[in-house]
Amino acid sequence: MINIDALFQQARQHQQRGELAESLALFEQIIQQQANHADAWHGLGLIHAQQGNMSDAIACLQQAAALAPDNPAVHNNLGNAWKNTDQVEQAIAEYQQAIALAPDYAQAHNNLAGMYAGHNQYQQALHHYRLAVHAEPDFATAHFNLGLLLLQHQHVQPAETQFNNVLALNPEHLEAQFYLGVLALETGKLDEAEHAFEQVIARDHNHVQALCNLGTVALKRQEGQQAIDFFSKSLALDNDHIESRNNLAATFMHYDRFENALMHYDVLLKQDPDNIDYLYNSGVAQMALGHLNEASEQFEHLLSLQADHFSALNNLAAIFIRLDNRIKARELLERAVAANPADNASQHMLRALSGHSQKAETAPDYAANLFNNYALFYDQHLQQQLHYTLPNQVLKLLAELNIESSDHTLDLGCGTGLSGQVLRDISQHLDGVDIAGKMIAQAREKGIYDQLTEAELVTFLRDSPQQYNLIVALDVLPYLGDLDPLFTAVTQRLQQDAYFIFSTEISETSTWELQENARFRHHNDYLHELARQHGLSVVSQEVVIARRQEGNAVPEYLMAMKNI
Repeated sequence: MINIDALFQQARQHQQRGELAESLALFEQIIQQQANHADAWHGLGLIHAQQGNMSDAIACLQQAAALAPDNPAVHNNLGNAWKNTDQVEQAIAEYQQAIALAPDYAQAHNNLAGMYAGHNQYQQALHHYRLAVHAEPDFATAHFNLGLLLLQHQHVQPAETQFNNVLALNPEHLEAQFYLGVLALETGKLDEAEHAFEQVIARDHNHVQALCNLGTVALKRQEGQQAIDFFSKSLALDNDHIESRNNLAATFMHYDRFENALMHYDVLLKQDPDNIDYLYNSGVAQMALGHLNEASEQFEHLLSLQADHFSALNNLAAIFIRLDNRIKARELLERAVAANPADNASQHMLRALSGHSQKAETAPDYAANLFNNYALFYDQHLQQQLHYTLPNQVLKLLAELNIESSDHTLDLGCGTGLSGQVLRDISQHLDGVDIAGKMIAQAREKGIYDQLTEAELVTFLRDSPQQYNLIVALDVLPYLGDLDPLFTAVTQRLQQDAYFIFSTEISETSTWELQENARFRHHNDYLHELARQHGLSVVSQEVVIARRQEGNAVPEYLMAMKNI
């Protein structure tokens, strides 16, 4: 006579050793001899589930549940089988039945919570994860799942507690260490984040996301090359890792390495051709490289998907201005202003193109945007294409005025330092200020200035305690309409008998007016009246050719005034 109990023990032993075929045969033999053997049906169902035969698994587990309706483990495992076939309601019902039979059944609470979490039922998921860890405090998986749920809903401190609980129970738990790094990164604790991700990498050299996150840490520290190295390593491990490629492209953009960025945006756009961010950044990179047709294609594609994308409208308008299609540029700027009525820069450009030139207001945001986008190519463009002459004109003027030395000089609107190269030779101390941070960065690389400041010019003058012997503002006034605030602030910073040297374009009719190129020009009488009002004496004034625009000479006043 067959010993059913002995057969059952043999079947369990085979199952525990992973010998599924042998175990399955024994369970079937038991059922042939004793069809109502609930545990054999249960074991047979588990083996079918392990083998991926979910329909057979469900049938066997249902039979086990019918024979042993009060067995919570059977209901829990039947719930797992239903879950694996995406039968949500049936799975939840079985987990609930298991808990009804065994209220402290931690595994069933964890499984039920997972179902609720997967279907965005946060409160129910939270409730059952908490019951799971309360019922079984050393249940590391439940602590980890609870931590993930809390993290997904931005409950940072409680999530951190759960991941630390996991590591206390299992110090080798890699993903708990990883998510502690994620939490530290999200809260700006870069040293902690770096340590956590390095711990992960030490145990798993191929952890792509940890490498990617180390790149993000480096980027937040402004360590550009190190960030690039980490993102590149993660891509080498997984060439399809979108986050790493996107981060790498964005890093190249941040450091003005536009050709490198485009290589990666091309790959990303092949995978996701309608991605708004990819299209926009690719368009910006193409525009920065002077590839106007390619940039236009990207921005136009983007606008076909999101017609009110402000930045794309603005950039496409700038392209049409450069292509001398002012009608199309004006149409795009009208749409841009409608999309973002608070943006002063686009309003400024629209006023210029629409001929609203009289008494137009200064737009510092326009100047900042213009020169931040212009900084990388500024020197080359001014010197090789526009034949910019003002620094040399100032050098000649300084000689004519016998200004051979200045204790403290201010280069107002210093840009990349073209005028600073002239002023350095006569200045004991040379300060530079500009509204565009990227221009300041270019100037800093030249090592000309003793101090550089990114600031709006009038605000800087008002706030600075420094007195200057010489203040120079070349190609600055064309970005200012009303000059009274500037003259007021300049005279507050000039020492007695100190000089203010500046250039501006020439208006023949209006006090000041805004031109179609978004630059202001000023009338001679207005400049002399400002001098009189602010106690300045005009000691030199001449018309010079400051640059050439589209082959045409652009005359400007080059003036020197003295504080009397």
